[in-house]
Amino acid sequence: MANLCVKCCRTVKHLPTRLVCVLILLLQAAALDYYLVTYKNLNWAGWAAADIIVLILLVVSFYFGYRFHKRQKSGRDDSEDIEIHTRVGVVTWFIYASVLCFKVAYAFKDFSHKLDKDDFFGENTLKTTIALAGIVFLILLTTLHDAKPGSSRRKYIDELTGTVIFDILDCVDSMEILFDEEARANLLPSLDDTIIAIACINFLLPTIPLITLAKTNFGHKKLSEKMVILHKVLLAFIVNLPLLVTRMVVWHGMSHGISIFSLKNIIVIGMVSYDLYETHEGEEEGDSSDGKPTNNIGPSYALEDRFNY
Repeated sequence: MANLCVKCCRTVKHLPTRLVCVLILLLQAAALDYYLVTYKNLNWAGWAAADIIVLILLVVSFYFGYRFHKRQKSGRDDSEDIEIHTRVGVVTWFIYASVLCFKVAYAFKDFSHKLDKDDFFGENTLKTTIALAGIVFLILLTTLHDAKPGSSRRKYIDELTGTVIFDILDCVDSMEILFDEEARANLLPSLDDTIIAIACINFLLPTIPLITLAKTNFGHKKLSEKMVILHKVLLAFIVNLPLLVTRMVVWHGMSHGISIFSLKNIIVIGMVSYDLYETHEGEEEGDSSDGKPTNNIGPSYALEDRFNY
């Protein structure tokens, strides 16, 4: 009986996750379109066309991913397949995130403060709907690679993308103040636009680690040291620092409640900064030791040592 279950799981491998991803995407798109139509007008239903394009791209990405992994298992190493497979995945997320950014930006700019807390389609439903983007990213990512759990490739992928879902939740949380009409009226000029812009940028930023993974064929090739540093800088100073600054402004300038995500921002910035300092210090020691670099410096150091945070 156990062997039969294992065989069934192998037969439908990745199919359940792909179906769940499609259902979540449809649910999110329908809910956001409902908000736009309800609080604006029926013309906004035209965004369903963009949702269909995203859905088609997602299905195409799933297809190429399935074909690529099937050919790899049969021993066929086709560089053209690898390129198509990874590019479609990156494009799918970028288009999806772009459509999501527009809907989210318009909702929080125009009518988020009008939502009724007691209504089912109120603040909590909107926040939950947007946060579903983290699940879409996670499932899309799992269909783009076949790295085994515990392997160096899997660790490499997890360390490049492991914070994405938390960054998305962080962005959703950062827009909490925009639901309060009175607090929003007391915001500094353009601070609401800044909060929305930071959130939207962070929805698009996961495209960069996806491009990085595509260039390394999801861990099969070694990542250059410059790309490692770029990823760390983006994580600390493009994602977490702006979120922390806006929270401090809202907290100290308006006496608004502080979010627990502020601690996450501080921890990430601190750990990444210290990691960059250690890397720089190690490079100097390597240059001063008869021209022989230390074992953990340079683009060829082990995957498990590339990220320390």
